[in-house]
Amino acid sequence: MKPAIRALTAIAALIACVGVCVAPSHAATYRLDDSASQTVPPNAQMQWRSTIPGSTGDNDVESRLLVNVRIDTRAWVGHTGRIYMVLPMDSGPRVSVQWQTQGRLLAGRLQSGERTLVYAGTIAEAKLEDQMQVYLRTDGRWMTNMRRLSFYFELDTD
Repeated sequence: MKPAIRALTAIAALIACVGVCVAPSHAATYRLDDSASQTVPPNAQMQWRSTIPGSTGDNDVESRLLVNVRIDTRAWVGHTGRIYMVLPMDSGPRVSVQWQTQGRLLAGRLQSGERTLVYAGTIAEAKLEDQMQVYLRTDGRWMTNMRRLSFYFELDTD
């Protein structure tokens, strides 16, 4: 057998072995229960950013609220993972969100259709709690229909 063919055969055997020998990944994504979380006020009251909407080209509305976040993590105590806050896309204009926290969760920002990391590491307790000061901003057309922001949290395990 020629040396080039022998080398190709050895490489093919090595690739086949790597494919079989690598352990399958058990990473998965789980939606977490945050039903104990509360917003203050309970409903976001959107206000026009401009005193005369459209006069300066600014048709955006905004709101500030406080969210007492309580995420049930009891099934994951002792596990390592990453928790993301998710805001699904809906049929209306995009919503931009920024928040600050008390430090247990990460501060951040996201837009409709995105998810952003809020926690990474070992989950030590049955409930992950923090307080978020949230700023929402969107186009005023968002208010033409009754809409509900449907934030939720996901856990990616290793």
